[in-house]
Amino acid sequence: MDLLWSLLSITCLFLQLEGCTRVIKPNTVVVDVDMTLNTPSPCRNVMLQCGEHGPSVYWQKEKQKIGKGSELTIHVDEFLDAGNFTCHNDNGDILNHTLVLIQVTKNNRGEYPKQILQEISDQIYIKCETKNYSGVFECSWNLNMNPNSVQILVEAHRSNSSISCTVHDQDKSRAVCHELTYCPFQEELEKVGFNLYAIDGSRFENYSSEFFLADIVKPEKVQIHKKDEGDKKVVVSWEYPQSWDHPHSYFPLTFEVKALKNKHNCNHEVRSDPRTPNHKVPHKGSYHFFTEETSLQLNHSTKKYVFCVRAKDMYCNSPWSEWSAIVLRDPGQQCWLKDYYYSLCFLKHRYSLCHMWHLGP
Repeated sequence: MDLLWSLLSITCLFLQLEGCTRVIKPNTVVVDVDMTLNTPSPCRNVMLQCGEHGPSVYWQKEKQKIGKGSELTIHVDEFLDAGNFTCHNDNGDILNHTLVLIQVTKNNRGEYPKQILQEISDQIYIKCETKNYSGVFECSWNLNMNPNSVQILVEAHRSNSSISCTVHDQDKSRAVCHELTYCPFQEELEKVGFNLYAIDGSRFENYSSEFFLADIVKPEKVQIHKKDEGDKKVVVSWEYPQSWDHPHSYFPLTFEVKALKNKHNCNHEVRSDPRTPNHKVPHKGSYHFFTEETSLQLNHSTKKYVFCVRAKDMYCNSPWSEWSAIVLRDPGQQCWLKDYYYSLCFLKHRYSLCHMWHLGP
């Protein structure tokens, strides 16, 4: 019974070590540490192996000798206990190395406190978007510190799929990923998993996000065109973004349209009015509606107004594109302003010539 109990104890200890220590890449080990515990924990004991045997093998940390032999057990209580450990032969040559990092699982701020990335909203640190259904998407985040002091590792995964990701080298605040086997004509049955590993000194933090590509698709801005048709009428049209998928009948967009007084921007809240079938710009107030069409005819207003359009996937609860806008006004008013401007320029020029003539000899 005593022998069986000993074997069970060893097995449990091994499972504990497996549960709170993991390798995230070659020669890099992460140890989960509860900073609120006052009693020793077996999870804080980490065994390092050199791979070489012999009495002359020794270990160093920060160029200071800390032990001998092919194995070294370290006790990790705080960040000062972690770091880069190297083993050497009697000539001082480096035989192997291990970077030990700490992930704080709990402290006085709560469970898994974060400080390397900025919080976008409640417990959300990463924002992912794609401009179409090509399988390419971009994830971004904001750092709380100088990017030169931080190492960022990312990976994305989905069953039976291959996804490659590349972190932007300079600011380290975004990554572009490509799911090579993605098919836009098939329904997504499983979400993409995106993991970000942030390393600052000996601190390790893990961030993650899950999503369907259909839920993060955000079209690029639409292009707006204007054509005067006389009789105080103008046709305004807009195009699908060039990066949007074809055919448009299979990947339709819905458009949000606003006409606002010139003093407002496109984000100004306007009540949607379904009672504007002729799309007439009222002399007072503004209008707002949703449509699948890509053009409409407007009556010119006597005042300038801002015409705004943005788009989103018709069938998915995904983000809207950024607003596109143009300023419209009565063509007659534009000609009157142009004539007035030219008159002012003529008078100014004539005055300058007369002024010079009077100053002459």
